[in-house]
Amino acid sequence: MLSASEPNQQVSESQIAIDALTEVLGRFVSEWETCQAPPDLKDYISATDSHNRFLLIELIKVDLEFRWQQFNFPRRILEYLDDFPILEEPEIPVDLLYEEFHLRRQNGFEVDPAEYIGLCPTANPQLRQLFDLDHAYSTTKMFLHSPTQTYQQFQPGDTVDDFELLTLLGKGAFARVFQARQKSMQRIVALKISEDSSDEPQTLAQLDHDNIIRVFDQRLLTDQKIRLLYMQYLPGGTLQAVVAIVRKTAPDERSGRILVNAVDQSLDLRGESRPAESIIYQKFQALSWSETICWLGIRLAQALDYAHYKGVLHRDIKPANVLLTAEGIPKLADFNISFSSHVSGTTPAAYFGGSLAYMSPEQLEAYDPTDARLPESLDERSDLYSLGLMLAELLTGIRPFHEPSIQSGWSDLLKQMIQQRKTGISLSASPQHLPSDCPEHLVTVLQKCLAPDPAQRWSSGAALANQLELCLNPRAQQILFPASKSWFAKLKGWEIPIVILIVAIPNILAGLFNFFHNQKHIIEHLKNSQDAFWNIQSTINLIAYPTGLGLVGWLTWQLLRSAADSKISSKPDLEKNVRMQKRCLRLGHYAALICTAEWIIAGIAYPISMHYAIGTLPVTAYIHFLGSLLLCGLIAASYPFFGVTYFSLHSIYPRLIQNSDFTQLAPDSYQQLKRLSWVYLIMAFLVPMLSIASLAMINLDDKIAIGILTVAGTLGAVSIFRIFQTLQADLDALEELSRRVQNSPP
Repeated sequence: MLSASEPNQQVSESQIAIDALTEVLGRFVSEWETCQAPPDLKDYISATDSHNRFLLIELIKVDLEFRWQQFNFPRRILEYLDDFPILEEPEIPVDLLYEEFHLRRQNGFEVDPAEYIGLCPTANPQLRQLFDLDHAYSTTKMFLHSPTQTYQQFQPGDTVDDFELLTLLGKGAFARVFQARQKSMQRIVALKISEDSSDEPQTLAQLDHDNIIRVFDQRLLTDQKIRLLYMQYLPGGTLQAVVAIVRKTAPDERSGRILVNAVDQSLDLRGESRPAESIIYQKFQALSWSETICWLGIRLAQALDYAHYKGVLHRDIKPANVLLTAEGIPKLADFNISFSSHVSGTTPAAYFGGSLAYMSPEQLEAYDPTDARLPESLDERSDLYSLGLMLAELLTGIRPFHEPSIQSGWSDLLKQMIQQRKTGISLSASPQHLPSDCPEHLVTVLQKCLAPDPAQRWSSGAALANQLELCLNPRAQQILFPASKSWFAKLKGWEIPIVILIVAIPNILAGLFNFFHNQKHIIEHLKNSQDAFWNIQSTINLIAYPTGLGLVGWLTWQLLRSAADSKISSKPDLEKNVRMQKRCLRLGHYAALICTAEWIIAGIAYPISMHYAIGTLPVTAYIHFLGSLLLCGLIAASYPFFGVTYFSLHSIYPRLIQNSDFTQLAPDSYQQLKRLSWVYLIMAFLVPMLSIASLAMINLDDKIAIGILTVAGTLGAVSIFRIFQTLQADLDALEELSRRVQNSPP
């Protein structure tokens, strides 16, 4: 959407230079049109100007056009080279050869491309591409001049068709946008008036989304050769005004209030009133700047996802094309602009303040006539690159890429921009521009948007929106994408030993307690049973512990292997990913089941083995063996459940998520784990109490065992309850995130 100039915008040195060059080019064109004779190029070139060569190249392009197309003063490139040797340093500009080649062809000359290729042998690939006869001509001139169009004559106060023009909202090379009153509907609209040119078709995109400007309809006034496009009017200004405020505000002083201030300024400028008791306004007051960026980015990414699903690419995402409602809700404008090598017109904004600065490397290649890439090769990932670049600028107050040098020609300048983007940039390399509370994951998300290779970017607007949604849920974010300095990140590679240790420690302690307890209350009362008990104890432990711990280690290894396979796979198996995510969430449960099963088996194996070793045992001995091992097993099982579940959720689960899509898992999976946690919590509290009660009834004088169980049970219950509370909060955060992304608008 074209927009009026925003106040207090920061102007860069490069933009000032381009403004100056454009002013010189304008005077040169004016002299050609008024004098009807060739101006002297040397009058427009300053020997001390560092941008001398760039200006000279652009002046020659204009000079060639006037000489060959509008006046009979043809001149060849070689003549310019004789007058201006600077043109050959370091080599003849390819775009000058290209312009003359096509001007001669348009004037009926038979032109051999080899003639030009020979002049610049080092640029053969570019020239061959440019001189391909099937390659559509697209001028390389920075400055385009054209006679005044009808649409440029309209002013506030005029009436055109069904519309009364109220105020000028914005203007550009191809259109003007007015706040207008549609008389037939008695409503205020934004009216875009542009030339109705058959060689610049504009497809009307009927997109119905909460974050896309609603286009009502269009009208063609054939007698005046103009097109009227009327759409939803928004009084809150554009994100360009927000960028201007961000640039003047220190990183740690930025907050959601910036967006509110920008909207208030726009409302005041247009004489609009602020919404009374706006909930969204109040929400912005409490948001940090990073959260505000995420909030805006989610809605814009969802809008792009909707448009891409409809087969519409935006191709011109920039702050000036994101309009704001009176409440600060963002809406994308100017969808489906027909691709042209002159996207934003003739002004310096076309380069520094407009479309080019936000283009992806592949879109810049399609823009450059010396490149073989075609506009048709662009896809939705190019839009996501532009959105990520715009969000990065909003976050930091600066554009990620430095403005390239304008010492050489326009085509070379484009190539500098392409090279910059293909080289890439690290947003985290300049932490001084980031708010101190900026989540590390937000930087990672935006960094992926700016990946030079489209295959390395987010695959869709929905995927990007989900990642930004995650940034608004700090707890879920810390779980799924732990900070690089967190303990869980540092323990990478040690997952299997740690899980085994978490399972082994409570079971070894329980085994020691059970051994001494059974020896005192069973074995000492049986004749000739000591040696047999030791042998049986050793055999069962040598089988049970390695088997159980080995099974737990194998289950953990399977999860880690799945995460590694998914990372290197070009086409991850989504069903397998979901299955492994569910298995990871239940790893603690599986560990507890394995422990419980082995303790039960041991409770049966002990008395049977003793029976075969020393003969028949009293019935009470059978019951005592089975009961003591079962109770110890249940106690030992609850501790591994909480320990393994907490560790796997924070250490292994993120590995599975990072290589797939965290939105694949339904909220029910987290709910089931929460219910399981309650079961094991009850078990952790009740089983020690039952054990103490049993000992009190069977061995009233065994105060040591009762004391150990009481102290250990109390400390264990308190520890488990704290882990339980943390685990419940973690699962609540993940469940909320899952519900939000699954309930987001299509």
